[in-house]
Amino acid sequence: MSKTVIEITGMTCSHCEKSVSEELMKVQGVTLASADHSTGTASVEGSSITHQDLADAVEEAGYQSVGFKTSDG
Repeated sequence: MSKTVIEITGMTCSHCEKSVSEELMKVQGVTLASADHSTGTASVEGSSITHQDLADAVEEAGYQSVGFKTSDG
């Protein structure tokens, strides 16, 4: 199980957080996803998840990922 923090541009409200979180939860292997517009990040937990899959989900929600930080845990 790993945890990834994604830096995201463009989120401005709770609706943005919901859209991003819902799209991230659709990614195979994701068990938990939570976005925070005030920090411009989303936290994702799961296994066998690629940064490209996460970036694609963020883009599908209408935003852009600009960085990733992953830790195994």
